[in-house]
Amino acid sequence: MIRLTVNLIALIGLVHLLTGCNGPLGPIAGGELSGATSDEAILDWSFAADVEVVQLETQPGDPHSVNTWVGVHNGKLYIPTSLIRGNAEPNNRDWVRHVIADPRVRLRINDTIYPATASRVMDQAQVNAVRNQLLLKYAEEPTEHSSAAWLFVMESRSQ
Repeated sequence: MIRLTVNLIALIGLVHLLTGCNGPLGPIAGGELSGATSDEAILDWSFAADVEVVQLETQPGDPHSVNTWVGVHNGKLYIPTSLIRGNAEPNNRDWVRHVIADPRVRLRINDTIYPATASRVMDQAQVNAVRNQLLLKYAEEPTEHSSAAWLFVMESRSQ
């Protein structure tokens, strides 16, 4: 089973490389995102409320991008570190370490790129409200893992 998984990941990576895809491919991180970049300040992210997955690019000097879930609560856009998979310690994820070091990110939502600044949400009531909304959106049950997830709120920025 492990060998099959390793071979599948290698095949996906090879297809990703050969097709010239930009950004992440499934669970495999990618590089710089491409697409039209929005130059307008986004004050209300509600247009992204029904979007299932967005691409998040971190580390502007050496772009690193991942696919991630997204939530919108009261017009603000939130990215969870992980609610169900991955490392239970949020700061062990590459993209999280990148955002902590440099909060400038870019989000690709429906083929448009939005420059933003990511800030970790520290208010526990806000974290709980957004986490519960995300669990409902993605039909997930609360777990010990989901309660350890961090949330980042995105604020639109100019390029």
